[in-house]
Amino acid sequence: MQGGALILFVVFALVLVGIYMAIRRGWFPPGITATVGVIVCMILMVLISLAQQNSALQAVVVGVLLGGVFSGATLAAAWYFHGQELRARYQNAEHAPMDETGQ
Repeated sequence: MQGGALILFVVFALVLVGIYMAIRRGWFPPGITATVGVIVCMILMVLISLAQQNSALQAVVVGVLLGGVFSGATLAAAWYFHGQELRARYQNAEHAPMDETGQ
């Protein structure tokens, strides 16, 4: 991997981590996070492919496919664990002992 492609790959990895953290922590609305994250990942994969001197057509195909797959997998994992976290929080709230006031 050449220097430019390596830098873009590191940025791609950081974007995936950012998507995961934004979904898990609820930093932004999930729909906006997913849309922006998927588009940015696809663009970065196209640029990575172009930095490796692939043809424009191949770069677009690879970028859209791999960018979509990696960002989709990241989103799926983040939403799954976020949902598990919410379920556990609601279960703990339901089973919490009440005080004298009934709360």
